[in-house]
Parts: sequence; structure tokens; C-alpha cells
Amino acid sequence: MDMPTQDTPPEGYLPKSAYATGRVAADKKAAGLEAALLAVHDELKKTLRERDDLEEERQRKSAVLDARDGDCDADVENFELQLLGAVRKNREHPKYRRYFKTGLRDVTTAEPRKEEPEQVGQMLEAMAEDKNDPEIGEVVASWEPKLTASRANVVTADAALTETEKALDFLEEKRIPALMAAWREEYKKLEGALTTVYASNPKMVDRFFKPFRKRRKDTKKNESP
Repeated sequence: MDMPTQDTPPEGYLPKSAYATGRVAADKKAAGLEAALLAVHDELKKTLRERDDLEEERQRKSAVLDARDGDCDADVENFELQLLGAVRKNREHPKYRRYFKTGLRDVTTAEPRKEEPEQVGQMLEAMAEDKNDPEIGEVVASWEPKLTASRANVVTADAALTETEKALDFLEEKRIPALMAAWREEYKKLEGALTTVYASNPKMVDRFFKPFRKRRKDTKKNESP
């Protein structure tokens, strides 16, 4: 009887156990022996479907994060444009450089899950101090609530995505490997139980299992190269 190799993905287990459990259940002498393997088979199938659902959820939440990051970028860009007008288009002005020391793009192209929210958070701290500034106070006061909201939306979207990523990681790193190990154990136990049932005909046991590896066809003898 073939066993899965280290490289066999979990999806490769299910067709083999589906066949084996079905074949045993249909056998008059062995029916009922398939119960333990069938239970692991069903749990592995359920978990793989859960993993696929979580992967779809991860993609959807990643899309939401990208959208919220785009919204935040747009607010930063519009704030920068009005701030630049307030300092008479002088990018070297200290009050402009207080918000965009290395330029607008260093904020809007920053890593969206941690770096950009941190940078916008620092901008909001500066805004709290500059709301009464005679030169830029009006611009700052009008954009502070907008940037606060758009940054909060990014943080919320990131938290939702992180939650799904953690659940997916747990399945892939903990639960699925454990179920694969249980599957291999029950698959081997089933072979042993069938060997007992068919002690007088051990070749019969192989009929209950499909191989994991394809058999090579014998090379035809006397075939010309």
C-alpha cells in the first residue's frame, strides 16, 4: 500500500481515503472498519473548505484595505495641495516641511499597513498644535477631521485583515498538519485491520487502496530505439 510522501498536499489525501473508505464499506467482511478513517477524512475535507473560505475572505479584506489606503492617500494629497497654497507654494517653508519633510510621495507610497498610518498619525499630532496658526491654521483645522477619519478606516481595515490572516495561518500551520498526521495513522491502521480480515489472502488488501504514485508502464521488450 502506498502512503503519501512529504510533498503530497492535503488535497491529495482525500481521493485516496474516499476510495478506501467506500471500498471497505462495500465489502461484506470488512464493512465498518472504515469508520475511523472516514471521520478524519470528513474533518480534513471540512477544514480545507474552511481554509479556502478564509483565503477568499483574506482577498476581500485585502481589497478593502487597498481601497481605504487609496482614500487616505487622496486626503493626504488634497491636504498637501492646500498646505502648499497656504505657504505660497514654497516647499522649503518650515511649516510645509513640518508635514512633508521628504515630499508627498514618501507619505502616499509608504507601506500602507504600518508605515503610512504612523506617518499620518504624526501629521495629526502636528495638526493639533497648528490649528490656531495664523498662516496654516485654517487649512489644518479643515483637514484634521478628514485625515483622522481616513486613517482610522485604514487601521480598522488592517485589523480585520490581520484577524483573518491569523485564522488562516493557524489552519495551515497547526490544524491541517495535525489532521494529515491523523489521516496517515488511520490509513495505516486500516491496512492492518484489513490484513487481519484477509490473513489468508494478503493480496486482497491492496485492492482497497489506490496508489499515490503513478505506475510506470513497462517498456516494451524488443522495441527499437
